Amino acid sequence: MEGNDCEPFVHQGEPDRPLSEAVTVAVAEKTGLDDPLAVASEFGPLYDAVDPAALDALFEPTSTGNRSAGTITFTYAGHDIEVDTSGRVRLSRLE
Repeated sequence: MEGNDCEPFVHQGEPDRPLSEAVTVAVAEKTGLDDPLAVASEFGPLYDAVDPAALDALFEPTSTGNRSAGTITFTYAGHDIEVDTSGRVRLSRLE
């Protein structure tokens, strides 16, 4: 599903999947790519914008439970991308 370029696009990641995967899926959906694996070919690797392993580890549950609320924002694929502790990925087109 290709989103309107002017409107922010929100994708909810799956709780049992890495956040870096949720970002790739969100970019694919927003830009109309059929395969999330094509995102790196089209826009370059995610690690050029953010360390995927660090992103995944940032909001992982700890031994004492879930981490407190927070967000991380970075630019990738022509969008500002905001990821939060719930797995929500919000894309806003750069102007």
